[in-house]
Amino acid sequence: MPKMYDLERPIMDCWNIINDLETVFRQVGDGERMPTEDELMNALMGIRQLYDWKFEQLFDLYEAVMREQRKDIQEYIRPMSQDETQRAKERAKANSLTTCVSCNSPSASDFCSFCLNEE
Repeated sequence: MPKMYDLERPIMDCWNIINDLETVFRQVGDGERMPTEDELMNALMGIRQLYDWKFEQLFDLYEAVMREQRKDIQEYIRPMSQDETQRAKERAKANSLTTCVSCNSPSASDFCSFCLNEE
């Protein structure tokens, strides 16, 4: 059962891309020899693939954590009874707003308070 704190290490590992790119920059800019085009492309493609996997694994872990948290919450949530469902529908209907006939803005009655004050 993964927990939220299990995400910390994979998130920090993904930040290593900064260090890896700095290594490439140092080799290209200050290295004893300039890497060939093939070496540079292979290094960049390798970094890209490595971090694609790291982010994929991180997201998989994140989804697992979210599934576990939903399970924890579900035990406290029960479905609404028929009576509760009916009352919720009635409340929603009673709270629904209509459109002001004068300015077309949302209003609880035919005229909004702004239009009533202005007229």
